[in-house]
Parts: sequence; C-alpha cells; structure tokens
Amino acid sequence: MIQSTADNEHCHHDLVAQQYQRFVDHSLNMTCVHENGRVTYLNPAGVKWMAAESPEQIIGHPLTEFVHPDSVPAMMSRIATLREVGDASQPSEAVLLRLDGTTLDVEAVSVLVIWEGKPAYQVIFRDLTTQKAAEETLRFQAALVNHVSDAIIATTSTGIVTSWNPAAEAIYRRSAADALGMSIGEAVGAPLDPPAIIAEGGVLCTTQYASDGLALAVRVSAAAMDSGFVLVCSDHTALLRVERRFQTVVASLEEGVIVLGGDGYVESVNPAALRILGVSDRSVLDDPVRRAAMLPLYDAEGQPIDSNRGPVREFLRTGTPQTGFIVGINRPSDGTRIWLSANSIPLNPVDPEDAALLISFTDVTADRQASQYLAHQAAHDTLTGLPNRASILARIDKQRRCGTPDQLLAAVLFIDLDNFKAINDSLGHDIGDVVLQTAAQRLRAGLRPRDVVGRFGGDEFVALILGTITHAELSKVANRMHAALSESTCVADAVLHLRASIGIVVIEGDDPRDIGQILRDADTAMYRAKLSGEGTSYYTDVLRQ
Repeated sequence: MIQSTADNEHCHHDLVAQQYQRFVDHSLNMTCVHENGRVTYLNPAGVKWMAAESPEQIIGHPLTEFVHPDSVPAMMSRIATLREVGDASQPSEAVLLRLDGTTLDVEAVSVLVIWEGKPAYQVIFRDLTTQKAAEETLRFQAALVNHVSDAIIATTSTGIVTSWNPAAEAIYRRSAADALGMSIGEAVGAPLDPPAIIAEGGVLCTTQYASDGLALAVRVSAAAMDSGFVLVCSDHTALLRVERRFQTVVASLEEGVIVLGGDGYVESVNPAALRILGVSDRSVLDDPVRRAAMLPLYDAEGQPIDSNRGPVREFLRTGTPQTGFIVGINRPSDGTRIWLSANSIPLNPVDPEDAALLISFTDVTADRQASQYLAHQAAHDTLTGLPNRASILARIDKQRRCGTPDQLLAAVLFIDLDNFKAINDSLGHDIGDVVLQTAAQRLRAGLRPRDVVGRFGGDEFVALILGTITHAELSKVANRMHAALSESTCVADAVLHLRASIGIVVIEGDDPRDIGQILRDADTAMYRAKLSGEGTSYYTDVLRQ
C-alpha cells in the first residue's frame, strides 16, 4: 500500500512535468534553459524570436553568445543571487542578439530549477519592442508638447482646461498652475467653443487676449478626444504685424508690384502698378486681363512677343527668374503703349514650380523716348532730318549683308546740288539752309518707300536703293528725283529751279568693293554727270582713279 502511494506520487510528478513542458513549448513568450553557461533548451517561440530556423542553431552554444555585451554583467549578477531551487530573480531588461544581426529588447526573469535531474537556470523572456516603441512615442509626444511654439491645450467636454503646455504659458502669459481648472474662454481671454470650431472644419482664426490684455491674432485648430478636446493655438500676431508692414511698404513703392499665382492669375497688385498701367480699379486687371501671362507684350524693337515664349510665360514654364527685361505693353484702360523694365522671381525659390510669381516693374517710357530721341539725333542731320553721314555708312554696311532680297543694297546714288554755292553766297546761309531742306524733302519724295536718302555733308546727298531693281527702273527713280528738284522753289522773293548731278553705282551680289570704294566710284560718277551738264545722271559699275 505504501509502495503504491509512492508510485502514484511519482506518476503525478511526471504528469505535472509533462504538462509544464507542453505549456512552455506552446508559450508565446521565449523560454530557454541554460546549464553551466550553455543553452540546453529553447522553446519554439524562442526559435522565432531569435530569427533561427531550428533550436539546434542555439542549443549547445554559450548563452553569452546571444546576449549584448552591455547586458551580460547584469545577467551574471542576477544568476549569482539564485541559491536554492525555486529562487527567482527580479524582472530586468536586457538586449538579445538575434541570428539575423538585429537586436531584441526583452524583460527577463531567471529561476533556479532542476532540469533533467540537474540544477539549471530557466529564463522567461517578455518582448519589450512594442512597449519601448510606445514609451519612445510618449517621450517624443511629451517633448513635442513641451517644446513646440504652439500652445497645446486640453479641456474636458465642458471646456475646463486640463492641460496647458509651456508655449501656452508664454503666449497667454498665464502659468499652468493658474490655467488648470479655468474655463477655456477665461484662459485664452475670449469666448471659445471647441464643438463649434470642429463643426466648421476644425480651424478658426480669431483674436484672443493674454492675461495682461495684449491682443493676440491666433489660429485655433480643434479636435475631439475621448475625454474632451485638444486645441492647438498658433500665435500669428508677429506674422500679421510683419505682413501689415510689408503691405504698407509695397503700397508706398513707386515700383509696380503684381503677384501671380502658379496658374497665372493675378493675386495682388499695389497702387503703383495700377497707376503705371493706367487703371483705377483692380477689377480691370481681373477682366479682361485676368490672365496676366497672356497679356500681349512687345520686345525692345516693338515686335510682338509670342504669348508662349514671353518672359512671364518662360518663368511659369521653367521657374527660372527673369530679370532686367524691357517690354512694351498697351495700357488696358486706353491702349497707350508704355515701356516697362521688369523682373520676375518666385516667392518660394525652394519650390518654383508651384510658387507664386512676383513681378516688379518701373515705367521707363520717358527714358526710352529720351534714348530714342538721342539715338535719332545722333543718326540724323539736324537741318534736314535725314540720316547723317555716319548713319548712311552704317546702312550701306548693313544692307550689303542683309539676307532678305527686298532689303539688299542694289545701288548707291551720290547726289550733288548744282550751283548751290552761288545760291548760298548770293542769298545768304539762311536761304541756303531752306534750299537744303527743300532739296531733302524732294529727294525723299522721288524715291520708293523702302529706299533711303541721307545728307552726306554740305550740299551732297547719298541715296540707297534697296531690293531688286532693273536698270530701267533705276533710271526712272533718278529721273523722278531730277523732276522733283526742278520744280519751282520760291525763296526770299526769288524763284529757284534746283538741279543736281547724280552718280549711280550698281551693286552686284558678289561685289568685291568695300564701302569706301563704292562711295568713291559713286562720287566719280557724279563728277562725270556734272561734266555732262547740270541735272544729269551717270552710271558706272567700276570707275576709280
């Protein structure tokens, strides 16, 4: 009977051991047994946790091979405290080294046990990965709440403040100790209804007041949570102050400023831009010139700029700033052509494709007119208004190299007024000036529209015949000039009949002569005409002395 009881106890012990073994084998937590520093058992969960394919990759190896060096001293200290079977260590953190090279944060408890008849240490591990991530998230969120520049405020569902971060203390000049327990409206110095804000989209721009009465421009974002509401309040007071100052500066500029959106639509325009463009109301820019990028522009030569290749369109296409370009534009109000010196730059260079475009410009119409006047004066004879000697020489050079047939230099006419010195000496220089002016007008009238005549000096003129012309047509041009000059001219009670000698040089496409040689040949031909009698012409292709 006694033997039977012992047998029963032994069987019961084996049954418990088997049940415990099955429990360990199916546990979701990693369990291992180590004896004399080497692993003798690892459950299936441990195989998975250690990124192993089978227990054999772990069993038989030193336990320290799978423990981070920084965790080994603490592990050895814990084991040293276990003296009797059943002794267990306090839970402690450690870092395991997995077979794939990664690490695993765990919490471990070691127990001194009898394993297969020998003393050994059973270690139960708990994965701390999720807990560590959550703790890190909480630490980050706490740091974020405590260090962001926005006020983050939590309230109950009835609007009582339950959380008040350091930024809220700074913005509203109210300590957390004072704010906690207040109604949200009292804490921020103005009525605030979180449910209403959420119902309207979750954002409200409003005016609130600090504890000392300072007005604040605040952007409030509201969100609901289980226990109430969380409010993020951004202080835009300084930003609005800067914006107002910027708007004041822009409004006072003499330079026109227009801001275009990325789609080319006008977003803002300052008073100077309206004045320069000759409009009194911003709406004029919205319609018909709402698309400012499509507004007709003209280049410095007065030629239309392709709407797909203009400076503004180029910026909208490439994002490349355009600076110092001169454009002509017809005022939307009255169609008057004005000239602008303009720049276009992105307001956000980091993202030029989606950035708004700032266009600044000044009215240079008067400067352009003055420049054109000076250029005209430099290139024209003051007395007759015809191109002067320098201009004629430049035109000869240009037209000889011109690629278009209707502008190519075909002939040069050297014209000298007959007996002008006698008129000048007998009637005086003032009368002589009138005669020169009259001659200039008549010579111009005798030419075709595309031809050019200029005063070469004294009573000498040079005409340039442009485009293809036959010998007969050229003779007609010369005859018209003779006829125009010979018409009666009444000057100082005297009736004059002007005549001129014309030397004609025909220019071929491959003519080897330079400008000087062409003019010398034309001058020589003119003297040959003068020898032939007043009011005649003389042709030569190559006639030099």
